[in-house]
Amino acid sequence: MPVDANTEHFELSFALAFGGAKSGEVLPDAVAYAFDVTGGFIAQAPVKGERAGLTLPRRMANQTVRLFIGPPMRKAVKPTVSAVTRLGAYEMRQRVGPDLEPIHFPIPDPIWRCWFFCECVVTGQLVTTVTLPDGSSQQLPVCNSQVNICEVWAWERIIPLLPDPILTRLRDEVVAAVLNPIPSPGPVETGAGGLAGLALRTAPARAAAIPPLRPPGSSIAARPRRTAARSSAVQAPSAATLDAATFGQVSALARSASADEIASRLIDLFPIYIDWFCWWDWLEPWLYVDCFETVQTDDNGNFFATVWYPCCGPTPNLYFSAQQLQAGNWVTIYDPWVRCGTWWNYACGTSVTLNVTDPSAIPCYPPVSVNPPAGADNWVLVTAVGGAWVWGNPSGPISSGCLASPPVGWLQPDGLTDYGSVVGAPFGGYLGFRSGASISIPNPGMMYYRWSYRANGASDWSYMSDTVVRHYVKETPPALPTFPVEVMGPMTVSGVPYLYMFKPLNAPPPAPSDPPGTVTYWPTDDLFADIYSGYLDTTALPGGAAATAGLYQIKLEVFDASANPVVPGPTTFSFILPCYVDPIGDVTARSADPSELDTDGGFIFSLHIDNNPCGANIDPPAISGGGVVDTCGFLNYSSTANAISIDFEATQLNGFATFGFEIIRGITDVGYDASGYVWDTADGVYTAPIETGDFTSNGLTVGDLLGSCVNGAFAEVLNVYATATTGWGDSITAYDASFVRAFALAAAT
Repeated sequence: MPVDANTEHFELSFALAFGGAKSGEVLPDAVAYAFDVTGGFIAQAPVKGERAGLTLPRRMANQTVRLFIGPPMRKAVKPTVSAVTRLGAYEMRQRVGPDLEPIHFPIPDPIWRCWFFCECVVTGQLVTTVTLPDGSSQQLPVCNSQVNICEVWAWERIIPLLPDPILTRLRDEVVAAVLNPIPSPGPVETGAGGLAGLALRTAPARAAAIPPLRPPGSSIAARPRRTAARSSAVQAPSAATLDAATFGQVSALARSASADEIASRLIDLFPIYIDWFCWWDWLEPWLYVDCFETVQTDDNGNFFATVWYPCCGPTPNLYFSAQQLQAGNWVTIYDPWVRCGTWWNYACGTSVTLNVTDPSAIPCYPPVSVNPPAGADNWVLVTAVGGAWVWGNPSGPISSGCLASPPVGWLQPDGLTDYGSVVGAPFGGYLGFRSGASISIPNPGMMYYRWSYRANGASDWSYMSDTVVRHYVKETPPALPTFPVEVMGPMTVSGVPYLYMFKPLNAPPPAPSDPPGTVTYWPTDDLFADIYSGYLDTTALPGGAAATAGLYQIKLEVFDASANPVVPGPTTFSFILPCYVDPIGDVTARSADPSELDTDGGFIFSLHIDNNPCGANIDPPAISGGGVVDTCGFLNYSSTANAISIDFEATQLNGFATFGFEIIRGITDVGYDASGYVWDTADGVYTAPIETGDFTSNGLTVGDLLGSCVNGAFAEVLNVYATATTGWGDSITAYDASFVRAFALAAAT
């Protein structure tokens, strides 16, 4: 039976010569690699002494093979040409065959001495910056993610590969930037600056208030790909600050003509102009990247890896990208431009902070540390609506350690909240309600809870019914972890509907079908938006926005394992509320006031809801004597003393909006602007009757608008901003309105 030629093999032998090696000198570990001319991997074998042998398939006989001798791969992965090249392997191309004599493979001294590798520990944290309800910002870790660690080729290696037009352009850009100083270069990633050390950010402190998180179903603008996370501007030296030697080098570069001379000088001057890389978008395609490691972040967004680099050379230039597991898919959340996000000559062991700007990234939420009032061993904390802490409406004095009144960003007793510069804002949209419980809950005596709501003055309660889940971690090594969900409710127990289970102390155990060694556990923080215990879509309340606007009561109740209501008391539990949050996020709590409880023992607080949109309109301008703008937008005047009427309407049904109005002549703001709340009564030269929200100019003349001009073109711009919020320190922009009107004043002829 004939033998299939493709199944036969032949041996290829090497006689290695390590140039410059002294007798008895320790040689580095080495491996022989073979690839076909297209880069396809064929075989590998360790080098023993100064001999090596490879077993090649018969089909490679009389074919040219790319042979490499280089350091061993640090992982049991299939070698690639890119990977072995990055390790510094030395290449020879050879036509091979079964009758070939051992190949003499000389390896130059500078090459093999760089095969001794040094360890480089890479540590870092993936974070995102969020805005808190009080207007401050806070860095929070991004967990449930993977970070790709890549090496950007050394500049000495990239420069010789640049085509002459790019090389010449780089010369001209460098000379122009250094010898003719320009303003501060584009903002770059902290740590992506010059070679003389990296300015690294410190790990963020714990949040001093509840960190914001968009609720499920909310609208999040898609992040443009390749948006760098940047936090500082790095200024490269200008000609005025260069020493004489460097100035001479730059001047010499300007006079360089040959490609070799330009390349050599650009390599020498690299530390001088690296800080302008982020400005030069045309340079991006020429920054070559090899990605060689993917690591998981922990629950605090931290990651760790050990990489290796030739001891004879500088530390690697590292570039990072990251993905987060969202709804079962890996979603890219961090991928800055290479020219902006590279950590040049990374200082091994220092911490890299990767600041994610993608709004779709889900931050990790450190668990709230609660200091309950004395005697409250079993407690349920009524925490927040979105990011607005619930103050409640205590009738008596506040206990020791508490603030005397609710601060900015908290839910006030009247159901409104403040954020930033906005005062008295209602709630709207899709709301998430937050609560917590002591570690002793759940237990048979306190197993379930229920959220209810009703319009102020109504007798019947309606129940929140959206599904609440808790994600947990399932690890089945060596596979990546998965994140199943445990449904907390709603459920009907003993005929009582819309109950939700308190989060158990332990996550669900592995299923019988899971492989041995599988473990499950709750994450140490509230990732996946698992910070809510109830949801209410206020836009779906029956009757529409106008009919449903107003004050509501929200109630939280507790039930035992048989679905019987549990009344707070010395032998059961206590409702507690936050009354102070210290700078590191620890909560001091007070006991609920009896006046805040109903007869069934449920805790009640107020919430003002208003989903009404804003309105904006600008009336046609008119001047005294009856002149109005014509169909072409012109308004003719006979005297600059003519009074001119500028009228507009900024409205929201219940006044929960702010507005901004301005008049622009050409590109100049003429100064007759107005801003404030729709329900304000006066602002500058404009009056605002409360019942209409109609603003009318008083005493304005044609000359006031024209200034020194005889004729003028104008734009009236009105923006009306709803103040309704989901509790996360910003407004619901979908309810905003705007209006623009253009007109021209022309002298009558």
